[in-house]
Amino acid sequence: MDSGYLAGNFSRKWDSNKSSFGLGILNTVTAEEYVIPFGKETDLPTDISDEYDMIQVPPGEYRIAYWITYSISEQVQTSRTDFPIDTVTSKAFTLDPGGVVFLGSFVPEMKNHEADGTRTWTIQHWRHTQRSAQKALEKNYPEFKAQPLLCPSCIE
Repeated sequence: MDSGYLAGNFSRKWDSNKSSFGLGILNTVTAEEYVIPFGKETDLPTDISDEYDMIQVPPGEYRIAYWITYSISEQVQTSRTDFPIDTVTSKAFTLDPGGVVFLGSFVPEMKNHEADGTRTWTIQHWRHTQRSAQKALEKNYPEFKAQPLLCPSCIE
C-alpha cells in the first residue's frame, strides 16, 4: 500500500457566518501539508456531532500543526492558529503504509466579546482510550477493522 489514513472525530455548531474548521497536518520531513475538515459539508448548513472523517495521505512522519477556519461558500481560508509544538495535540507520529492514525476528537468553541463585538474561536481536543478509538474506527469504517491503528494522543 502506498498510503495511510488519518482519522478524527469532529463536532461543530452551525455558524451563521458560514464558517467551518479543519485540522492542518504537517509532514515533518517533506513539509507537505494536508487539511482534514471538521465533517462533511452540505448545501444546507447543519450542526455536526461526533462525525468521523478520514483522509488518505502518503506514509511518513506527521504532526497536527494548526487549525483553520474557512468560508464554506467561498472555500477560502479565513484564519489559521498554530498548535504549540510541545503539546499532546501536536505530538509527532509515524504513519505506516496501510496504517491508520486516530487523531482524537475536536470541537470548536466560540467566545463572544461583548465589549467590542468581536469573537474568538478555540479548538478543544478530547482524548480517547485506544479501545474506544478502535471501536469507533470499526463502527464508522468497517473495511479498516483489520488495519493497525495508532493513536498518539490516546489515554492509556
